[in-house]
Amino acid sequence: MKMIKIKNVVLTLFCVAVLAGFAACGVDPVETKGGKLPDKEVLENTYGLLRSGHRADNQVNMLLTQGAGFTTDNIYYQLTKPAASALSAEVRMDPSLLNEFNTKHETDYKLLPEANFEFPDGNTFDISADGKKSGFKRLKVYATGLIPGEYLLPVTTIAAEDQKNESQTLYYKITIRQPQLGDHELYTGDDFFFVCYLNTNMYQPLLVDEYFMRKVDYMAWPNEEKWYNTIGNIVNLRTVTLGYDAATGRPVLNLGSDMRYVLDHYVKYITPLQEKGRKVCLCLEGGGTGLGFCNLSDEQIADFVAQVGAVLGEYALDGINLFDTNAGYKEGMPAMNKTSYPKLIVAMRNMLDALEGDKILTLVDYKEPTEYFWDTAATGGIEVGRYLDYAWSGYCIPDQKIELCDPWHPEDPNVSAYTHKPIAGLDASKYGCARMPWYSMNASMDAQDPTHVVNWVTAGYKPNNIVVLEDLRTVLQDSYEGLWTMGFGTTLAAFDPNGMYNFDNWDGCMYEFDPGPLGQLPDGRNGYGKWLKDW
Repeated sequence: MKMIKIKNVVLTLFCVAVLAGFAACGVDPVETKGGKLPDKEVLENTYGLLRSGHRADNQVNMLLTQGAGFTTDNIYYQLTKPAASALSAEVRMDPSLLNEFNTKHETDYKLLPEANFEFPDGNTFDISADGKKSGFKRLKVYATGLIPGEYLLPVTTIAAEDQKNESQTLYYKITIRQPQLGDHELYTGDDFFFVCYLNTNMYQPLLVDEYFMRKVDYMAWPNEEKWYNTIGNIVNLRTVTLGYDAATGRPVLNLGSDMRYVLDHYVKYITPLQEKGRKVCLCLEGGGTGLGFCNLSDEQIADFVAQVGAVLGEYALDGINLFDTNAGYKEGMPAMNKTSYPKLIVAMRNMLDALEGDKILTLVDYKEPTEYFWDTAATGGIEVGRYLDYAWSGYCIPDQKIELCDPWHPEDPNVSAYTHKPIAGLDASKYGCARMPWYSMNASMDAQDPTHVVNWVTAGYKPNNIVVLEDLRTVLQDSYEGLWTMGFGTTLAAFDPNGMYNFDNWDGCMYEFDPGPLGQLPDGRNGYGKWLKDW
């Protein structure tokens, strides 16, 4: 669980937007079930609510790794209407609520020991006469001395005018887990920086951790293995879309049932990837409604960014990848313009900077939505690249040659005609020029020929070591089995200036993808679809 820090006016506006989103008409797209309080037909009395800064409902997930560490939540007390007179509400743990919670939810949480939490700012919330909301107070939870398992911290209060009910209680569901680093660490060397995509509609994110690659030096005798590691420095999870509520005109963050399941179980599916040093991000795409990143109003941008920020604040995610595709821009919806997307990027950057941790913002450079990002006059003076950590080409045609999109050398005959001009403010070292397709048994040998990549690399044009992979797949009985893994290693050798294909005598380093772990079941037998989703 991440703590939101008040840094500047931008964050203040962001927080206001989040709360406004929760209060807006219709069903909030990022709110979990049970998040809304029962309607009260007549508010003759003043009702109090104990609220978390991270959640709209009263159940808060916290994750800590075994050992020394802590996480923090900001909580506050709120009234349904202004207080007739000043009041104070004292917060405390109520152990008697443990059994009731376990019985109701069919869980087996243990009570968090008192030594493992504190209220550093005190546990009394004060609201002045005519006021509705107290100030924030921190709740700090420590992992010290706890064995791996699930713990519950029921925090409750009763103010003078209130009767005890669910609105008076916050349930902190705390997971203490062991680090899961495995036998092989993530590759973080200088040869490559791997960017991966994974579609949660089909696969578990844990598939990423079984993508093993080795580098072998064929110039040495005997042949020398230089490294053998898992790959995937950035992992973009999809599919998450920008939807549209026609009744209210609101943009809607659609997580979908598969992504929501993954996020609700991030301890299982996401944390093991992060513990090796990966950045796990959400990829945001169009939803086919006619509303996309290029035709949002300023109000819609604020609303959508607030929804995204609420999700990132709740779950342990590392950033956002923007890919304006499949928006379905059409008549009857606002026309595409050249300032909406840049404004959205600025707003996303400000939101990410306001959250705790090193969050990243990346972008897919693809077709009309981004082809004008070189022109600051068209983007309203916004240098888009200043707000991005990385960008990369989105052009990738199945079973065809790699599209080398090099904005700095478009005249090179090896460079794709799809190439855009350089994104203003983005250094070439941060731009991935190629997105690798997988090759099926139907792909021709000509399509898999990496000669144009070799020529481009040997000309000295490769600006960095970024390689972007198409959606990851596992060993399945289909037209890709047994072929795509070979093409993977061959292509990497072409991208390496010291690779096997960049020497006249065809001598040098070679890369080999190891598909074995993807098809090996836990009991040692071979099997198909090992990492298909298990929910």
